[in-house]
Amino acid sequence: MKLNIKDFLRILVDLVLGLLIFYAVFQTASFLANNYLYNFPEIRNYVWMMRRNFGTDSFKIPIILLATGLFIAWTIVRIRKYMEQKQMEQIISELHYIAKGNFHHKISIRPNGSLGNVVDSIHALVQSTLDAMEEERRLEQSKDELVTNVSHDLRTPLTSIIGYLGLIEQKKYRDEEQVKQYTHIAYEKAKQMNVLVNDLFEYTKMRNRGAHVNKVKFDLVELVEQVAVGFRVAAHEVDLVMRVETPDHKIEMVGDTDKLVRVLENLISNALKYGRDGTEIVIRLFLHEEGVVISVANNGRQIPAEALPNLFDRFYRVEGSRSQETGGSGLGLAIAKSIIDLHQGSMIVDSNKEWTTFTVWLPIKITHSS
Repeated sequence: MKLNIKDFLRILVDLVLGLLIFYAVFQTASFLANNYLYNFPEIRNYVWMMRRNFGTDSFKIPIILLATGLFIAWTIVRIRKYMEQKQMEQIISELHYIAKGNFHHKISIRPNGSLGNVVDSIHALVQSTLDAMEEERRLEQSKDELVTNVSHDLRTPLTSIIGYLGLIEQKKYRDEEQVKQYTHIAYEKAKQMNVLVNDLFEYTKMRNRGAHVNKVKFDLVELVEQVAVGFRVAAHEVDLVMRVETPDHKIEMVGDTDKLVRVLENLISNALKYGRDGTEIVIRLFLHEEGVVISVANNGRQIPAEALPNLFDRFYRVEGSRSQETGGSGLGLAIAKSIIDLHQGSMIVDSNKEWTTFTVWLPIKITHSS
């Protein structure tokens, strides 16, 4: 921080005033010494000794030394106080600048001591405010995207339902067989809407801070094997071999079995849906780093590398279309990821020319209530 001429003049005036004050104190001390202290024999003898050694005939030397020391200390304190005052003025000025909306501005000075800690705290507060604003902006954008995506996904089947039911209402059909065809199409579209609404409800419930885990103790090996059995027929129908590799012993853990079953069902159904051009699906379960790993892999079509970071985003579909036939609601993996987060675990995906693998890590015990 640079000082201008005005600052130097103010410091000079302070020093001059200090000199005048200390001169008055010095003269007062000399007067008291000459008129009162000399009445004490011990002090008078000490003064005579000082006269012989320093050639002075008054009791001024110790007073001069004391006054000089006090003046130097006072000068240092005054200059330091003045510098702190200037620093505080600059900090306040920059705070006003930040308060006008310039939240990315950093205070240009960082004094030593407690004032420096104040500057650090201000920077931390401003950064937390920026983070909160960014999070709020992201949430608002997320809400807008949610409304847009839901509207799009609901409008498509709803248009078909209204269209076919309208044809029936207006009697624009050849015979009863065509009426059955129209009602069947409307029914299938209504089921698609029901899937989307249910998935949307489940997703919002999972993302809600009030969502919790109904913790029970269970055998994960048995759970995985039971879920896998339910898909063997579906795998056989599309000529896929399903292999389940689990330990020979139990793996007892604590978690919400209903939610974990939904995760497994989503991963296996996705493997069936997108791995049809492969030959097998492999489900593995093993202990790893104070937790347990569940992986679901298929050797079907590779997921493009650019799509991997977005797989767990809601309404994201790899094929880039919004076809309900293959894309579902686009919420399955987002729901699964939310469930794993509730269980304090993690979920990742890897895809290459040989295998596409979804890997879930879960702790054996949840450390706190979710």
